[in-house]
Amino acid sequence: MRELSEAKKLISNADAIAIFAGAGMSVDSGLDSFRGNNGLWTTSIPIEGVEYNYLDLMSHQAFDENPIDAWKFITHLKEKFEQTNPHEGYYHLLELLRDKDYFIVSSNIDDQFLKAGFDENKILEIHGSINFMQCMDILEREIWLTPDMNSNELRLDNLPACPNCGGHCRPNILLFGDWFWISIRSVHQQLRFQKWKSEIKASKKKIVALEIGAGKTIPTVRKASENFAKECPLIRVNTMDYEIKAPNHLSVQMGAKDFLLSI
Repeated sequence: MRELSEAKKLISNADAIAIFAGAGMSVDSGLDSFRGNNGLWTTSIPIEGVEYNYLDLMSHQAFDENPIDAWKFITHLKEKFEQTNPHEGYYHLLELLRDKDYFIVSSNIDDQFLKAGFDENKILEIHGSINFMQCMDILEREIWLTPDMNSNELRLDNLPACPNCGGHCRPNILLFGDWFWISIRSVHQQLRFQKWKSEIKASKKKIVALEIGAGKTIPTVRKASENFAKECPLIRVNTMDYEIKAPNHLSVQMGAKDFLLSI
């Protein structure tokens, strides 16, 4: 495949790589994508005999009106993330980056990059992390680690509570239609990324943007990679949304794991 050969050459010759990862990066680890026949957006979620749509439980309103089931779903996701090991592609990418400068921008909330050994100071989680929570009272601006929970034992009186006011909490992730996400942790990560981007572009090093598994349904990652790659090559890796717009963009129609193990 010509595109794969070109991608391999670009990555090999690069001094610095900006990685932009969407849900497709984690699919080969056994985690669900958002699209496709078995995607989170297209399947229902049974909780105690009631079928829920993913969107029904991933909103600030759900944690206000139906907090038990919303937290049961988050607990299910958190347990699945913790039990899932990053696929081999993560480790191969880490080895490729060992002698290169890099930064990761990801919409994933599963912490797979951290589990694989990537530097947490070089990761921007633009949608937050499932391992943190915030108070439902939007005047509270702190965030805390999400406690381990058993979904079968959740009740109104033992839901995650705010250490300051004792009220209910919600995950510190960007939910659907979310005006209440406390983005302070992501902002600090964003500042580190902006500093890295400014320094790396000023250094005149050979830079490549590598986008993996980022779809068009929520195009945040795609827009970020395209904005970064205005003056450098962009490699877009995806099984579905692999279209490119600019002459210096390269499209590779592959899954994340197969691509990473091929370079």
